Amino acid sequence: MDTQPKPDAKAGQLPCPVWWTAAGLVALLLSMAGRYGFHRDELYFVVAGRRLDWGFIDQPPLTPLLARVSETIGGTSPFALRILSALSIGGVVVLAASMARRFGGGRMAQIFAGVTSGGAGVALAVGHLLSTATFDYFLWTLAIWLLVRLFDGGNQREWLALGLVVGVGLQNKHLIGLLAVAVLIAIVASAKRRVLAGVWPWMGVGIAALVALPNLIWQAANDWPQLEMASALADRSDGPVAFVLEQVGILSIALAVPAAVGLWRLARSPELRKWRPIASTFGLLFVFFLVTGGKSYYIAPLFPALLAAGALWFEELQGTRRRVMMGASAVGIFIGMFIALPLLPPSSMSTFDATGELGETVGWPELVDQVAAVYQSIPVEQRGEVAIFTGSYGEAGAIDVLGPDVGLPPAFSGHNNYWLWGPPDHHGPVIGVGWVGDVLRSICSNTVEVATISNPYGVENEEAGLSLFLCLAPERELANIWEDVRHYN
Repeated sequence: MDTQPKPDAKAGQLPCPVWWTAAGLVALLLSMAGRYGFHRDELYFVVAGRRLDWGFIDQPPLTPLLARVSETIGGTSPFALRILSALSIGGVVVLAASMARRFGGGRMAQIFAGVTSGGAGVALAVGHLLSTATFDYFLWTLAIWLLVRLFDGGNQREWLALGLVVGVGLQNKHLIGLLAVAVLIAIVASAKRRVLAGVWPWMGVGIAALVALPNLIWQAANDWPQLEMASALADRSDGPVAFVLEQVGILSIALAVPAAVGLWRLARSPELRKWRPIASTFGLLFVFFLVTGGKSYYIAPLFPALLAAGALWFEELQGTRRRVMMGASAVGIFIGMFIALPLLPPSSMSTFDATGELGETVGWPELVDQVAAVYQSIPVEQRGEVAIFTGSYGEAGAIDVLGPDVGLPPAFSGHNNYWLWGPPDHHGPVIGVGWVGDVLRSICSNTVEVATISNPYGVENEEAGLSLFLCLAPERELANIWEDVRHYN
């Protein structure tokens, strides 16, 4: 039996193993950062970072800005882009352990909360890549950590910090706005509504609105494209059953147990009643995303808080039960590592028929080389007027980021913000990449399919098997049909 007295939740230091866990996880993620290659979204973020604005069709500007900072400091490489992501997940480990401490957990609970929050499959997956989901995971966790402190009698001025976190989060992804609304509803419906008394909470709201304002102005000036994006994403939903089942998968299977127990305790336990609005917030958002067709990972940034509460239950387990839970958690984390991180050779993905997001980090240099071969086949006197037109922002990003090294001109696309950046301003041969064959044939009767995209690992990602097209003498310009090629998804 663990008889060690629990430390005062409002004082003292986190156990050393928590810090070692955070450091070890960061080291693991960075050791994997250079394997495989860029993700399609990372290529897009690099290009967006080079064309910074207060907003983009599919996200606010924070992640492209961080891509720009990473590229400026560390150069154009997957490793450089992923440093901030790895550090963010290390931060989640510390915040989760701190929440467990605030909930009244002792040394074992704090360590368990940190290990499971950082080792969950979704944390490993987003920690390996530069993505909006990565910083959502960190910023939501930071926001909930501040709420945990406020609900426990924290300084009311911390509402200002919470407002700043939400405002920065809104500059990363608008989903954190739903978190803020759900928290407000949960507080008003609970006995904790008194925490909204006074000026500080509303000053926090004002700070959040002020920080988010430039992106909201950009959205309004561009006819709110984020709403069209949200509709497109909902149309691609896997359905409510998959949404529920995928929560178990992204928690690395066994970790769903302490997370579920943590949710139950936050909702029902007298010892945790002051934090009951956190359970209500999870319930509200879970139902909302379930009904509206949200992606399964949208709710994931709330898992660290649930795992922190569930860690108290783990600490109470004795003997065999604790060892079984430790073993099951270790197995779940181990499985999650092999799914989320590039531990195996790329060819193993085709062997196990499991590509996922890792599959989108393979094959980009080969695609660029294939496009370069088509470009080199064009008569030298015509190459100065060539436009490369792609079906997706990933293909366009690969051309723009990796293409200059092999002499390729910039890419154009109707996909998301590439459409907003506009068509080529010249009229000449067009190389088509991806599903754009029908589009090219509408402006060029002599369009021919010249190659099939492949990668040397046999990975069946979104590009494998698509075609490359060539039109040497288009009858019309892409600019003539630019409105028709727009697609947001």
